[in-house]
Amino acid sequence: MDKDQLRKFRAALVEVDTAIAPDDPRYVPGLHGSDDEDVISALLEEILTRPALDSHLFYFSGQRGTGKSTELRRLEQLLLGEQAQVIRFDSLDFITETEKVTVESVLLLVTAGLAAWADANYKQDFLHASAWTRFSNWLQSDVELTEFTAQGLKVKLKEQQVSVATKIRNLSTPLEWTKKVQEFAGEIVEFIRQRTHRERVVVIVDSLERLRGVSGADQDAMFQHVITTFAGDFDRLRIPNASVVYSVPPYLALLADVRNFITCFSLASVRVYGKPIANGSPTTHRRQPRPEGLEKMRSLITRRYADWEKVLDASALDTLAKASGGDLRHFMQRLVSGVVGKAQFALDRLPLREDDPLIKQVIDENRGETERLTVQSEWPLLADIARTHNAIAADRGDSLRTMARLFDTRVILNYRNGAEWFDIHPLLWPLIDKLNEQPATAT
Repeated sequence: MDKDQLRKFRAALVEVDTAIAPDDPRYVPGLHGSDDEDVISALLEEILTRPALDSHLFYFSGQRGTGKSTELRRLEQLLLGEQAQVIRFDSLDFITETEKVTVESVLLLVTAGLAAWADANYKQDFLHASAWTRFSNWLQSDVELTEFTAQGLKVKLKEQQVSVATKIRNLSTPLEWTKKVQEFAGEIVEFIRQRTHRERVVVIVDSLERLRGVSGADQDAMFQHVITTFAGDFDRLRIPNASVVYSVPPYLALLADVRNFITCFSLASVRVYGKPIANGSPTTHRRQPRPEGLEKMRSLITRRYADWEKVLDASALDTLAKASGGDLRHFMQRLVSGVVGKAQFALDRLPLREDDPLIKQVIDENRGETERLTVQSEWPLLADIARTHNAIAADRGDSLRTMARLFDTRVILNYRNGAEWFDIHPLLWPLIDKLNEQPATAT
């Protein structure tokens, strides 16, 4: 193993930000669970049991880096195999991550996404279809877009994001505007249905879960926009005669009661530890390594770089997997990549063992970074989650917003072994456990 090979290993780990297809050799089947724990199979069944020509709404969520885009590609393949027509696109092709979304802006990007798909697959027919003519004329007259094509709408909307948002804010009749955009979307859906000869049309809108604020106040504003859009006005997000799957931020279900109104599915972190609680009581598996989960994490690395055991032995890789808490992005891009980057200075010790000082150094560096994502006033909340493995805020004000922020930054991780449960990131255990160990102060 030399430095060039180590660079290739690191390069393979960086690619984790790129969504892969289920038939990609890097894809690990059953990574998040199998059978009744497979949320994609559950979502597929929900879609297929609904009438094909009705308007249906589904939310798909999960923390950043859990593999949502990859799993949505699997959903697409499964639906195509059931003779449904799928239109999947990335919402961030049309807006930025910091856009304060509204129902109107989301509907506009969905309709633009449908138009771009129809143009890419049936260009000449679509450009002469009334569905495109009516929509493009309206974009020029009411949205004031100029010099655009169906395929170029994503660029144009992103370029004029500020002016479009201003126009939406100043709408005097937003309900009528929404109804008009829904009509355009429905016409494009019908065009697609006629050309593909497939009755069921499913639209998958990816990456909306990546919406974020850049500061404390800005983040609170983003939370409010997300709640209003996806929890308050969700009925206006429907598309006529089609099912729509929106990939929404993971904190939505914490901040608003959406599960009682919309079918929601969430992709959890990989379970590298056993289930800590069952029927309200602690189990003997709490914080005990889960062999099946560790094996899945090893498979992730094997499928990206087959010679990894020349750099790390299995126990060292397992140690990094446990330190990640099953957070895929943290595991590959920060922990494993961090060790591989430093391994060039320890070529004589390869493969590194779990007790190698370099492994401890990388874990300690990441522990410090994770601790700095918190502030002391948040530690009691984290201590409560570490103890109960539930995520219940103390109030609907600051405590709830704090929990949403900690969830968004993956300080709090969620899992699923049957029922959903939560824990703080394992790198925080030493810090937060001290609070739970402190005796109660006498009064």
